[in-house]
Amino acid sequence: MSTTQDRKEQRKFEANLMERVAAKDQQAFAELSEKYSALIFSTAFKVLNHYEDTEDVMNEVLTTIWKKADTYRPKKGSLVTWICTTARNRAIDRVRSVQRRSALYDRFEEKLEGDAPEKRTTGREELYRSDARQVLQNAVVALSPEQREVIELAYFEGLTQKQIAERINSPLGTVKARIRRGVERLRLSINDRLRGEGQLLLSSVTD
Repeated sequence: MSTTQDRKEQRKFEANLMERVAAKDQQAFAELSEKYSALIFSTAFKVLNHYEDTEDVMNEVLTTIWKKADTYRPKKGSLVTWICTTARNRAIDRVRSVQRRSALYDRFEEKLEGDAPEKRTTGREELYRSDARQVLQNAVVALSPEQREVIELAYFEGLTQKQIAERINSPLGTVKARIRRGVERLRLSINDRLRGEGQLLLSSVTD
């Protein structure tokens, strides 16, 4: 009986905590972060096995909890289960994102190889290819946080604009505008750095 009672008390505590977080109670969120950050980290790390990526995912999950605490339903499961599921799903999204980025750069290199003579590439061409890959990475990083977020979700995670709007809790029109401005900024940045070759590189992002 004591175990059942303890479980009921725990559920009551979790529900109350999430209600406070949903009401944007900073103290409640601090309590939640302190209590569950280690759990989020360990859950994500089992998927990612990468310290920096796991830290990023942990912060993303905490942000999601802050924004969507009102979607938690105690009757559907414990808070621990909800948090672990959220962390694992976000970690899997990160893995898929990394895989898509790798495929993106591979497609770009394939385009270069297809346009080049059949002979083996020279050291200078290999250097250009490496530099061009870095240009794309730097151009994405140089976007505003809002633009970078939607560009990565659209092109690296493959989400539709509607899915992105739901993910970041923003109006669809805002998402469309950010993607449009982000792509234009990428186009200008890449073309400027690669002297007109940027269209080829950008096409590997938008294909």
